[in-house]
Amino acid sequence: MTDTRRFGWLRRLFGSRQAEVASEETGLACRELVELVTSYLERTLPERERSRFEAHLAVCPHCTQYLSQFRLTIRATGRLKEADLAPEAKEALLGAFRSWKAS
Repeated sequence: MTDTRRFGWLRRLFGSRQAEVASEETGLACRELVELVTSYLERTLPERERSRFEAHLAVCPHCTQYLSQFRLTIRATGRLKEADLAPEAKEALLGAFRSWKAS
């Protein structure tokens, strides 16, 4: 899958101009931030990368919102149990992960 296709949703979500501005100011593109968000939250990013990540957040409201939504998702899913999912939802999620891994 090409970067253009894989990250097209980022451009639609963030808007290409905002992504360019944040990237120019911080040296970190929105798509890079998305790739680093788990390491950031797990506090495993090296200090230099963490600084770039936080500098990007300071100028990019879209990525700040993305991080906030990511944290909310973690909180919400942390309370879910497998038994809470309808069988159809479980199969849909498993199918999505299988497809994602295959690509």
